[in-house]
Amino acid sequence: MIIGIDASRSNIKQKTGTEYYSYEIIKGITRSKKYKFRLYSKTPINYLPKSENIENKVMRFPRLWSQFRLSLEIFLNSPDVLFEPAHTIPLYHGKKVVVTLHDVGFRYYPQLYTPLERYYHHFCMAFSVKHATQIIAVSNATKEDLVKLYKADKNKITVIYHGFDQKRYKPIQKDEKVSPEIKKYLPYIYFIGRLEAKKNVKKLVRAYGNLRRNYPNIRHKLVLAGRPGYQYEEIKDEILNLPPDIQKDVIETGYVPDDIVSNFMRFASVFAFPSNFEGFGMPLLEAMASGVPIVASDKTSIPEVVQDAGYLCDPDDTEALEDGLAKVILDHKYREELIKKGLKRAKFFSWEKAAEETLKVIEKAAQS
Repeated sequence: MIIGIDASRSNIKQKTGTEYYSYEIIKGITRSKKYKFRLYSKTPINYLPKSENIENKVMRFPRLWSQFRLSLEIFLNSPDVLFEPAHTIPLYHGKKVVVTLHDVGFRYYPQLYTPLERYYHHFCMAFSVKHATQIIAVSNATKEDLVKLYKADKNKITVIYHGFDQKRYKPIQKDEKVSPEIKKYLPYIYFIGRLEAKKNVKKLVRAYGNLRRNYPNIRHKLVLAGRPGYQYEEIKDEILNLPPDIQKDVIETGYVPDDIVSNFMRFASVFAFPSNFEGFGMPLLEAMASGVPIVASDKTSIPEVVQDAGYLCDPDDTEALEDGLAKVILDHKYREELIKKGLKRAKFFSWEKAAEETLKVIEKAAQS
């Protein structure tokens, strides 16, 4: 059997959630020697070992690559099954297709998108739900949204959770030295993600300001790792409204390169993730695996991922966020309890497990 895979997202250098998923799941499923894999990409794939059962079809095309260039390739030389790891099934996709649908955030936060982007995302989601032989949802929260908003057949949806990089995300060792670029921020509360309204960073900054005012003995900095997004100006205004002695302790790193991003998480005192909407929330796994206690939102998929291994609260309640941060920093018994639960919970997730389950869904599609 030949499994075709849209690998275009996996080759993007500055990866976010969907790109990391594509990269890791493709690495995982192509380890199987049972099948031949045909990877379609815009640039050569160089992160996989050379193998007789892996072919890379490089196709350069300026725009709408998935809908037109990939469609043409599938039409001319169709694989037995096409796997689309990032939402968008091409217009022509052959007889059997499996798609991973990550979230429907554009339906809940339409203001983050232009009218054309909203139309395109809605069209692609509806098209994928209608034409997919099998659907992979990254959480039960996403599955419920697909059924509710797109009338998806729940019987053809399989929930498969993300994994995380187990080599990079692990607790700090006693004799481990911290690099100078991180040491200068210690101790700190950490957030990673796009600095935008959906991630609720503005409320996090406000809660942090209140924390520093109300608990003078807490001297932690707030490290915000990520690129600016929608309504970033409001986040910046919130930072600028803080007293100067607190304002100077809010650190914006921008996009953090892969070689140091894991250590930013591992050396954090707390991971704060008050996001209003997540299809999954991969940084939650990275925090738990690193032995970093979590203060996070109780919305969408986050409670499903974290369960009782974090302090969860209404993300719009800045007082609750402040209380959570204070409790995790000051209550050492509670902190150690969360760390222990987080390490245990993280063991439930792996890319190996996700890849194995994904191959089973692809096999099911091929046999249908």
